[in-house]
Amino acid sequence: MPPSAIDSEQTLNANAVRLIRSDIIACRLLPDERLRVESLRARYGMGTSPIREALMRLEAEGLVALEHNRGFRVAEVSREKLIDLMRTRIEIEAVALRWSLENADVAWEADLLGAFHRLSRQPKVDPANAAAINEAWRREHATFHAALVGACGSPILLAIRSRLFEQAERYVALSIMASGSPRDDVGEHRQLMRAALDRDIARAVELNRTHISRTIEKVSASLAPGGRRRKPDHKSVRG
Repeated sequence: MPPSAIDSEQTLNANAVRLIRSDIIACRLLPDERLRVESLRARYGMGTSPIREALMRLEAEGLVALEHNRGFRVAEVSREKLIDLMRTRIEIEAVALRWSLENADVAWEADLLGAFHRLSRQPKVDPANAAAINEAWRREHATFHAALVGACGSPILLAIRSRLFEQAERYVALSIMASGSPRDDVGEHRQLMRAALDRDIARAVELNRTHISRTIEKVSASLAPGGRRRKPDHKSVRG
């Protein structure tokens, strides 16, 4: 196979991974939903090979499950998995945040201020679908939290944090679908930013813990027996 063909195949595979991962994290593909290759081919306009490669990659990431004789499904969610994931994320982010604030400089401050400004300008809920997360907000939210720990200095720790954050974002999307009072997301992120800019490590770590814990509380209630979740408007879902 010539190099150009290899590059093209790798690009297709990477795009398939990116698109399917994004739809799973945003809950446009819902937990435990069957992932039929033919349906995904039609949804993304891709061939069988990149779709299958993407599903195998996402299984390794824990976002897709492969069941014997039943094929691929979106990985299920549960209250127990939520609590385990978020407790682990709290501890890992505490270390990353502490190291970041110890190393932070003016360039880090500028990145964080810019990330917060962009995030604060985006509505959390999709304007076209009140039961879905706004994709632009989700991207800026990830950028903001990455900026907080951007001066950490440990690629290994940041890679672990990034994987946990990505897994947690699926539960953030589910929190949009959970009934209950809306959160002051802008206020929470502003407080976290200010503590970080002040290099107040203890306060920043505690605010981050509280920030994550609020997601645990809201989503946990919807995952409990009898919990209520709003259904997304599938008319707004691609494909």
